[in-house]
Amino acid sequence: MMDEDNEHYEFLLEMQRVHGEMELLIERYNMRDKVMSVVVTGVLEPIDEDTSQMKALFSYNLSSEEEMEEMVRFISRTYKDQDEPDIDDLLDGLGISLN
Repeated sequence: MMDEDNEHYEFLLEMQRVHGEMELLIERYNMRDKVMSVVVTGVLEPIDEDTSQMKALFSYNLSSEEEMEEMVRFISRTYKDQDEPDIDDLLDGLGISLN
């Protein structure tokens, strides 16, 4: 049986392969100048009862700080929205209006 440290290491190695595949896909479709992406995968490892450390993999396909800021805004907005479904989005395409 694999101990937790080795399991985390194996997981991160596999995720690194997946991150690489995403990068290859962007290249294969010649989308480098058309795609913005931010991929972060982290494993939290406890240091003590109140503190953790994150071992992380990341890849960015951004061409400017403005694009990075736009991605951060998008992540913040969609994170907040995920718990509050928009009724208009739910009714979209059903021909139902609440107006």
